[in-house]
Amino acid sequence: MVSLPIPVLAIRSSLWFQLLAAAVLGAAAALALAPLYLWPLMVLGYAGLLLLVQGSASTRRAFGHGWAFGTGYFLVGLHWVGHAFMVDAERFAWLMPFALLALAAGLGLFPALAAALTRALAASAIGRWLAFTLFWGLTEWLRGSLLTGFPWLLSGHVWAASDFSLQAAAYLGASGLGLLAVLAAAAPALMLTVDPAARRRGIAVNAAALVLVALALLSSQARLPAADVDHHPTVRLRLVQAGIPQADKWRPELRDRHLALYLNLSLGPNAEGKPPDFSHLIWPETATPFFLANDGQRRGIIARALPGGSRLITGSPRRGKALAGSANSGNSARQTRVKLYNSVLTLAGDGVAGAIYDKHHLVPFGEYLPLRGVLTRLGVDKLAHGAVDFSPGPGPRVVRLGELPPFRPLICYEIIFPREIFGENTAGAPEWLLNLTNDAWFGDSFGPHQHLAIARIRAVELGLPVVRAANTGISAVIDPFGRIGGQLPLAAAGVIDSRLPSALPETLYRRFGDAVFVLLCSLLTGLIFLAEIRRILPRRPLP
Repeated sequence: MVSLPIPVLAIRSSLWFQLLAAAVLGAAAALALAPLYLWPLMVLGYAGLLLLVQGSASTRRAFGHGWAFGTGYFLVGLHWVGHAFMVDAERFAWLMPFALLALAAGLGLFPALAAALTRALAASAIGRWLAFTLFWGLTEWLRGSLLTGFPWLLSGHVWAASDFSLQAAAYLGASGLGLLAVLAAAAPALMLTVDPAARRRGIAVNAAALVLVALALLSSQARLPAADVDHHPTVRLRLVQAGIPQADKWRPELRDRHLALYLNLSLGPNAEGKPPDFSHLIWPETATPFFLANDGQRRGIIARALPGGSRLITGSPRRGKALAGSANSGNSARQTRVKLYNSVLTLAGDGVAGAIYDKHHLVPFGEYLPLRGVLTRLGVDKLAHGAVDFSPGPGPRVVRLGELPPFRPLICYEIIFPREIFGENTAGAPEWLLNLTNDAWFGDSFGPHQHLAIARIRAVELGLPVVRAANTGISAVIDPFGRIGGQLPLAAAGVIDSRLPSALPETLYRRFGDAVFVLLCSLLTGLIFLAEIRRILPRRPLP
């Protein structure tokens, strides 16, 4: 056995060294998700963090390890957020490093809480492994729920690495798959011990974890033989991706050029060189950099260009009704306030634009500025164009348009919130999801790929096809098995001509939702209790 020099031992026991190691482990774990899917790094990251937590001298130190891990994890996994600050670099570039660090450090509190609870509430090696899995899953669930919620970079998203592994989402959902992923990824930590008996138990635990992963993959395999999908015979879609850079999108002098580009793509020949033949034309989020409902001239140009009987569904900013304020005493004039919405509008050949959905879950600092009165004094403003904050719409809605199957519109990152797909205002069930987005803010980075992966997970969870139109990509038609039938790459201009896939029968996850996750958490809680009781109870001496 080789003994380490005293200085080396001191470095390894140093808190700063451990925090640095935790941050590196977190950064590695983030690379296990889209777009790289280097899943062995998830094993390195989670097993390494569990080892640090097990060796922590106190709950406070375990909290620090979890926070450093989370900060590294989110700095790497969400580095693409920094691209948004460079769209208007003159105003926002100075803010980028502070915003990224604040975002990563703030989100890092959730892994910190998981690590601290693991250290405080479990003492046995197996108990801490189970507790680590449980509290990681619960804090991810909290991260998707507290304040405005941000269920991005969930551990369960690693299963989107292939169509094959993704199928288990129909049973367990992203949260349930996250529990299984962390359970298996952290298990190797139990084998890294000098105690032979503990190592043997660790090997047995790893074997059990691999069996659970194998069962999940077998459940995925069971779905694939029945993976044939029907299509709606009368629905012919054309998705348009114009590829307009975000820096040019809102320039007033380019509005007509942008509109001409959309129309040229919309009316161009199909892949076979034949004239377009679509029943529904779909443009992405805020495709019209003007208020379409109020712009009769441009609305007329679009309506006259639409083939007979077809309809446009597009993202567009929308002005709400002006709201009267209180009148000043002695003054008959009343102040007014205009509400702005990020909306989905429809337009037919009659030229009448109708609002069918107003975005409900807005992006903080993107579409509105929290604590505006305080932050504007510090020179902080929202990133989106315009001085007025967007207002949230009334909530989820299922839309019915003529013979088009009912669908749930989702603008931008609304698709990452599985618990918000359906709501009290959704009369009836949707048969597909329409995701209009503008990921041009984030350039050619991890962000658009991660967004697409989450859309695929939603499709499998709910057994619903997803039609995704993005300004600069990645536009795609996703069937209810999460398979991409048509796709346009980032930064490309083009169209996707596709039929609309049919929905599948109700999946287990769609029927029970978070109840599946709650059941798995309950099972973990019971196993933790048994592991801790077994540690506390005195063992009978051998006869």
